[in-house]
Amino acid sequence: MNGDSGAGVVTAPPPTTAPHKERYFDRVDESSPEYQRERNMAPDLRQDFNMMEQKKRVSMILQSPVRNTKTL
Repeated sequence: MNGDSGAGVVTAPPPTTAPHKERYFDRVDESSPEYQRERNMAPDLRQDFNMMEQKKRVSMILQSPVRNTKTL
């Protein structure tokens, strides 16, 4: 063996940085009228609207044809 072999030396490329993970606020357009309206809405109104949306989704699921065929 000659002294130039470099036995026992392991080199690795420098670690790459992880790609930028998109966060929620990266996707929100703050100039959107809908975003402005929701942001300025009173908390109790926002909670009422969220509850209405949840009830609407539950009703859609309960009335869905797929669910009705599975229960027969």
